[in-house]
Amino acid sequence: MSQLPINFLLIAPEFFGYAKEIQHGLAKRGVGALRFDDRPASDTMTKILNRISPLLQRDKADRYFDSIFQQAKQHPITHVLVIKGQSLSLSAIRRMREALPHAHFTLYFWDSYKNMSSDSYDKVALFDRALSFDPVDVENDGRLEYRALFYLDEYAKLPKVDEDIDFFFFGTIHSDRYQVLKKLSNHFPRNASFKKILYFPSKLIYWGRRLFQPSFWMAKKREFTFEPVGKADLKSLLARSKVIIDIERPIQAGLTMRTLEAVGAKKKIITTNSFSAKTDIYRPENILVIDRDNIFIPESFIMSEFCELPGSINQKYSLDGWLDEIFPFEKLGTAVA
Repeated sequence: MSQLPINFLLIAPEFFGYAKEIQHGLAKRGVGALRFDDRPASDTMTKILNRISPLLQRDKADRYFDSIFQQAKQHPITHVLVIKGQSLSLSAIRRMREALPHAHFTLYFWDSYKNMSSDSYDKVALFDRALSFDPVDVENDGRLEYRALFYLDEYAKLPKVDEDIDFFFFGTIHSDRYQVLKKLSNHFPRNASFKKILYFPSKLIYWGRRLFQPSFWMAKKREFTFEPVGKADLKSLLARSKVIIDIERPIQAGLTMRTLEAVGAKKKIITTNSFSAKTDIYRPENILVIDRDNIFIPESFIMSEFCELPGSINQKYSLDGWLDEIFPFEKLGTAVA
């Protein structure tokens, strides 16, 4: 197969391989894309410095992005998609537009304003189109369009196996997830199996929690994993699970990747995200919304069978559906007038 012409620039977090899958999704449509991380480095210290103040990494980030812009200038780029753009400064965005004057620029937030750098709000004005996964941000900022996240096709193609795991949680430990999981597990039926993978990106973050957060003083190191779980292992566990647990950040409202992966895999969900009950994926047989401070799991939910969703809804929340909605205005690869 001949190599695709490069006319798309993708700048996105290298988060669980989603950016790579977006690149593959574009290739399926005949669109070649350059793909780069939205940070100059993804080590723990860089993440911490970015969280404290992006200014601490500004010079390093500017050199990194200027190198990207120079590479992109060697191709007939017609579209630029920035997802989150954690380390991308306002001045760097302006330089990117100068370097690629004929491109259409799209910004997508798969995080909430409250969980991103303070200049995220100002970045919106520098793009031709901006979307967010968070309905509250969209309601409060009229410049944003709402578009939920997506699931990958592989989750819709999980093998049918014996579901020997009653409840399954996998995720990074942040906010109050650990505390909510401990409370939630006390409400599971007796003899129910609960498989949980509690991930810390580094031991430094774990020890910070142990030292400074009282809710972690009694936590045991053996409860957590510090190495990313392979996608094959994760999919195997998901296939074996009856109910997926989703605990979103209290400051976020958008549907999480975990929720949509469960939709794709046709798995039931217990979630703290009340917004999910207002969406077209909601069926009371499939999704139980719990109050993180007053947990109750009715037996009727445990006993209910999964209710199949219409194919149109499954398509909407797939990666293909996401790409269709992010780029509905013209054929990808066509130059912008």
